[in-house]
Amino acid sequence: MTTRFFLDRVEGGRVVLSRADSHHLLRVMRAAPGTPFIALAGGVAYDCVLEAVEDGLACGRVVGSRPATGEPRIRIALFQGLAKGEKMEFVIQHGTELGIAEFIPVAAARSVVKLDAQKAADRTERWQRIAREAAEQSRRGAVPRVSAPVTWKEAVAGIAGFDLALVPWEEGGEPLKAVLEAHPDALSYALFIGPEGGLTADEVALARAAGAIPVTLGPRILRTETAPLAAAAAILYARGEMG
Repeated sequence: MTTRFFLDRVEGGRVVLSRADSHHLLRVMRAAPGTPFIALAGGVAYDCVLEAVEDGLACGRVVGSRPATGEPRIRIALFQGLAKGEKMEFVIQHGTELGIAEFIPVAAARSVVKLDAQKAADRTERWQRIAREAAEQSRRGAVPRVSAPVTWKEAVAGIAGFDLALVPWEEGGEPLKAVLEAHPDALSYALFIGPEGGLTADEVALARAAGAIPVTLGPRILRTETAPLAAAAAILYARGEMG
């Protein structure tokens, strides 16, 4: 199986791997000049061969390209209420494996976690690293973007940029299946999930006013780290991206 690496971009028919990726290719995989590898950037898979090592960095020559596989035809952005402990990491890791395209942490009214600017930057960097590792493991064609935490008002302001915005809410809503069937042509989805304490009625009302649809995921109450994965899997299945 050809080794794959994610890059920010590919220019001029030549690629240079990061120091960590170079170490993996040269030391762990024991690659020699002429060894093939794949560079992924911007949804494109570039077939490369190792050409040289410069200052410890692996340099490759592009010999071909094609659309990257592993990416769903639809786009799901998860607006996840900040949760305690390792729950955010769990959601980002497994959400990446499922095919979520973007993660936006949200400081909801009932979020216990409070992050100052430095902590938010540190957490975002760690979460992005987790998304990258999960994308590599699951053979995604792109690394999901993890945004810096936003407020609920800021999150809701982005609803207009999506074909369909959904708010799973334990207090009730339309069945998710019915909503998906009513919007068969939607290609971009905003999925809003509350923290451990759930979303307040005011938060749901604000999202509804911006065009979001409250939905139910069934008669059972799901944890904050379970609900986004269940909802994303349901959306992907309904759109023919799973199974």
